Amino acid sequence: MGIGKLYTYTSLPNVTYSAAVEQSTSPADEWQRYLDARKKVDAELAQLAGMENPLVADIFLVHQEILHDKLLTDGVRAAIDRGTSAATATQQVTSELVQLFQNLSDDYFASRSVDIRDVGQRLLAHLSGVSLTGQLAALPTGTILLAEDLTPYDATHLSPESVVGIALAGSAPTAHTAILARSLGIPLICSVGTAVLQLPPGQNAVVDGLQGRLVVEPDPELLDSYTQTRQRLLTFRVTAESHSHEPAVTLDGQRVLVHANVNSQEDMLQVAGSGADGIGLLRTEYLFQERTNPPTVAEQIDAYRLIHRQAAGEILTVRLLDIGGDKPVRYLPRIAESNPFLGVRGIRLLLQHPELLRDQLQALIALSQESGFTGVVRILVPMVSKVVEVHRVLEVLEAIPGYAEQHQPGGPLQIGVMIEVPAAALLADRLAPLVDFFSIGTNDLAQYTMAADRVNSAVASLASPLDPAVLRLIGMACQAGQMADIPVAICGEMAGDPSIFPLLFGLGVTEVSVVAPAVALVKEAVRLTDGDAARQLAEQALQADRAQEVHRLLHPQ
Repeated sequence: MGIGKLYTYTSLPNVTYSAAVEQSTSPADEWQRYLDARKKVDAELAQLAGMENPLVADIFLVHQEILHDKLLTDGVRAAIDRGTSAATATQQVTSELVQLFQNLSDDYFASRSVDIRDVGQRLLAHLSGVSLTGQLAALPTGTILLAEDLTPYDATHLSPESVVGIALAGSAPTAHTAILARSLGIPLICSVGTAVLQLPPGQNAVVDGLQGRLVVEPDPELLDSYTQTRQRLLTFRVTAESHSHEPAVTLDGQRVLVHANVNSQEDMLQVAGSGADGIGLLRTEYLFQERTNPPTVAEQIDAYRLIHRQAAGEILTVRLLDIGGDKPVRYLPRIAESNPFLGVRGIRLLLQHPELLRDQLQALIALSQESGFTGVVRILVPMVSKVVEVHRVLEVLEAIPGYAEQHQPGGPLQIGVMIEVPAAALLADRLAPLVDFFSIGTNDLAQYTMAADRVNSAVASLASPLDPAVLRLIGMACQAGQMADIPVAICGEMAGDPSIFPLLFGLGVTEVSVVAPAVALVKEAVRLTDGDAARQLAEQALQADRAQEVHRLLHPQ
């Protein structure tokens, strides 16, 4: 909930800056200028890619790949060799690539054009010495920002101390800008229409993130109501944080474990003080990327041991390496795929490279065998779509010494499956008897169920995890988990929204895993949840026709 005054922002066009192109020097000097600018942009993106929120980190990992892509690099070098300045070459080549990608029939690659433009914007800023965010840096406190859209470059220069809300004429809730705004704690609404850009600046307004609307010049009574609602939300946060290290128990006495998602070693700094009950999702890609060869078993053991100790010996859920066409590594052959999200990734890739799978499993089993080890290591298999994939993983596990001894009822080693492909949810009753737990990845489950890329603004609004089709799949997985008496966790982004927890609990979710800053809030939501009311809410949601109806159930007027 953001209350403030309107300010309309117009992003500067991607133009050639006179300060950068007054006179082209020698090709060697211009190429060096480009390399210097690229180095600065690379450092910026590396810092942003280290952010705690994995969705935010992924955005800038993609931008780093674009920055070093051969198409961009070779194109700029060729233009400079023809006598063009570094800035002009950068503008020309990025503009051509943007146009090329926009013209592709494939939505995934078309959506990458936004990322290419953003990388070009960063390069030009350093080549020209001109800041593209002067407007954003000078915004007064209490600003509600109006814009057609914001680029990731724009969004990373927003200050939560100044910007209290954002209303975009276009975009979508799952677009990169929306993800970045959420990571900053700034309320954002989108797709409100171009008329918003004609509103006079300076007017009083409210960005209502609960109802998804912009209220301009609210009357005193309505403004007072919004002010009180905002204060209740702030009080909820303060109360939640004061009880963050206490167990989360529902009103009817059911304990719910609230774990933390971890994207890298650095994330553990936030997890340590969050009150998390353990690690519900450790993404291991950080161990394998930016290397010329995969980590050894010993290197992996050291990394997992360190994170387990920092998690105070609680549950450590380790997702097996989830790389593929959209997240490549240098030491594996990269196969051109028209849609990497539907290609060889996750367990599909690991089964094609059994040495990677075996080494990672061996490291996790060895960790559970160490003297003085306490807690539980949970091995999570990603991108499962067929029962046979789980059988093949179990075959590899059973051939590793120590697995049978550690994988016993009540033992320190558990095996689980990610439910992120609709096929896995539909086969949940066949998968559940084979494993010890489920973890539902709602980000991918929503986009695969709705056949809508969540980073493509043209269709991203379809990929809502609140869509009844997605909720029905979640319910199926939970029902299968109950029948097999195994816990069912949610590790997708929707788990971090406290207002959604009662619905998830009503569907049968028994654990959640969220980004560290959301742990306290979700724990407090658990304490306010009644089981019977939650199950009634879930029944109503499953009967809805649209995600908007479910949203209204969660946020009644």
